[in-house]
Amino acid sequence: FPCERWLAKSEDDGEIVRELVPSDIFTEKLMKDGTLKQIEEEVEDPLEVHTYKISVFTGDIYGAGTDANVFLNIYGDLGDTGERKLGKSETNFNKFERGQEDTFTIQAVDLGILYKIKIRHDNSMFSPDWFLEKVEILDETTEESFVFLCERWLSKKKEDKKIERTLYEQVWLQLNITEWILVPVKYETIVVTGFEKGAGTDANVFITIFGLNGDSGKRALKQKFRNLFERGKTNRFYLETLDMGELKKVRIEHDNSGLAPGWLVERVEI
Repeated sequence: FPCERWLAKSEDDGEIVRELVPSDIFTEKLMKDGTLKQIEEEVEDPLEVHTYKISVFTGDIYGAGTDANVFLNIYGDLGDTGERKLGKSETNFNKFERGQEDTFTIQAVDLGILYKIKIRHDNSMFSPDWFLEKVEILDETTEESFVFLCERWLSKKKEDKKIERTLYEQVWLQLNITEWILVPVKYETIVVTGFEKGAGTDANVFITIFGLNGDSGKRALKQKFRNLFERGKTNRFYLETLDMGELKKVRIEHDNSGLAPGWLVERVEI
């Protein structure tokens, strides 16, 4: 996997993430005389590395800009970029200000047709609240453009108090609207803690629900002024997300925090 580029904030394009594709395959063949012969072959039809130009539009309303760090993951039918930090804006010194368009460039192995993104901030700095209008992504290699509308807050204080959004590409939504009910659905989630000694947990608990049409993203299970996940107790939550269709699996996890993080889970019901 040849690279020959910097992974450094102060060199080249300032990126510290590189996606590499193989150029050669080396295999060994056992000869009749007992020696090993190394055979070098070029990779046939190697994947291409594409350049993606990302334009992030902050809304033009009071307090829309953010000082927090913003992270993005782009998904296509051939894979995803992994989470990338949107560091230095190519268009503005202070990024993500009210009514502003900020441009970033990333490289990744060909993602194919883009259909969704996950975008979040880390709620850091003095003014983290952010009203995101939309994200536009141009695949400079194919000259295809993709639009992801948001028009919502990413804030722990406003709207639904979420700082991460999953946004779907507009053309993709129109093509799939007959197959996917694009309205918010509330999933009643019941978590039952076991009866054994020490079964309860003090840790923060998170769940991800996976369905035929996608997943809910990692969600915190919490309620105000309640001790959750105590021994022998049942806790009930309501998670709102797009209709995920037939459910396939759930992922339940905690962050190992608190004095007694160990937890015996009896079952989860959705």
